[in-house]
Amino acid sequence: MTTTLLRTLTRKSKLDVWNLSGTVQDLLDRKKQMQLIAAYYKLTTINYTDDILDELGITSKWKIGKPGSNKELYYKFLDENGYNKRRRGGANTLVKMNLGVKKSILQAKNHGR
Repeated sequence: MTTTLLRTLTRKSKLDVWNLSGTVQDLLDRKKQMQLIAAYYKLTTINYTDDILDELGITSKWKIGKPGSNKELYYKFLDENGYNKRRRGGANTLVKMNLGVKKSILQAKNHGR
């Protein structure tokens, strides 16, 4: 017999997952709504109080049954509410940006010219 513990977070609750650390209110103040939304949809045991869900824009249409996760609804929520998904390409875009830099330009910057 297994028991799943559902954790309902309030504004004063501490959240320490992925690279997030701090209280929920602190994360909201730091404009980390995207990460809070991802935690709601991707982690099975994380839930928020109704006032936090309303502030994040998760209405009854977008709520999921907890404990559980739903990545498909997460991506639909992002598309319909105007959130930008992460960029594709990752490290390849950095390589393309650095191709135009020549050794002489780097030397000039290094010597203060």
